[in-house]
Amino acid sequence: MKKADCAGPIEFNLIYMQHTFKKGLSLTGLLKRLGLASFTWMASVCVSWAQSSLSDPCDSLVPALVGGAIPTAQSDTAVLRWLGNANYEIAYKGKVYLLDTYYDRKARSRSLGFTVPEVKKADLIMVGHAHFDHIADIGPVSVQTGARVVGSAITIETAKALGMPPSAAVEVQGGDQLELGELRLDVALARHSTIQNGLIEAYANLYKIEVRADTPEEAQKTRLVMSRGSNDPRIIDQGTLAYGLTFRNGFKLVIFGSAGPITPGAEQMAQKMGPVDVAIVSYQPHAVSERQVMETMPLVQLFKPKLLLPAHHDASFGTWIDLGLEPLFEKVREVSPSTRFLAPLYRSPICIATSGDRRGQVIQYTN
Repeated sequence: MKKADCAGPIEFNLIYMQHTFKKGLSLTGLLKRLGLASFTWMASVCVSWAQSSLSDPCDSLVPALVGGAIPTAQSDTAVLRWLGNANYEIAYKGKVYLLDTYYDRKARSRSLGFTVPEVKKADLIMVGHAHFDHIADIGPVSVQTGARVVGSAITIETAKALGMPPSAAVEVQGGDQLELGELRLDVALARHSTIQNGLIEAYANLYKIEVRADTPEEAQKTRLVMSRGSNDPRIIDQGTLAYGLTFRNGFKLVIFGSAGPITPGAEQMAQKMGPVDVAIVSYQPHAVSERQVMETMPLVQLFKPKLLLPAHHDASFGTWIDLGLEPLFEKVREVSPSTRFLAPLYRSPICIATSGDRRGQVIQYTN
């Protein structure tokens, strides 16, 4: 018997079962509802799989931030999920760490599979910078989760204006180091990616050629979303941060939510951390791969990760477009053959070993 046998002729769908158990219906009640009392054994097997998928984050598309399973403190597996744009979730040792909070996105954006009111779990939020597509939902998310929020002075000022409780603020600057239980967090002053004059207008014209115009309601939603952030020009070279995460067992990640030129702060972080296990690096805004690979690759080469995970490469409707990752991955294979890479889907769990000989390796990935 296979997991697929839970569907089909008896309509014993695994997803339906997951929903049922979340609602608290018993096995007997479930059988009666489906008229399957004679299939007790098969149902029991399927129930076991359904319950397992609820408790094993590597088999679930439900992010931890909305109530999905989290690896226990005894587990040496970290579960990472890309949640669109530069949003990532790291569930590890019973805690949830978020990079950025941009979930209620512009009109006509692809669904992330959850909404902001559903976000209930986070222990620490690291915001790369204060543009709307990194910080827009920091107010409700910080309130609903009670998480501390780490960011530059510009980021913290913006977050407070968006409704973040002042008590949640952890204002940092390049060179700072925080000790947070199992985690040591290093902060580097980075630089925002370079957006040359005319690029945004060119993409806007492309959207005008390819698809219909926004309805008035869509245009209004996009304006509202874009208002939830800052356009302070200082963000480019004073308000953009990179984060280095080192856990007690030596597992190391580095996060660049924007792929600008390498800064002295980035070089100092690389010197301090050495080669890392995982690098999350932005791959945007240049649609011509020759240019964008030149922007992202220096950061990959600087930190020499065992695993590269891209970020920010999906469309921001009306502005950025979806970027193909193959040119980047081909360049990684050419110049950094020991670095593995993966192109995740929204919410898909990327389960990574954090100790032993397999540290930094993907042990399971579920589409």
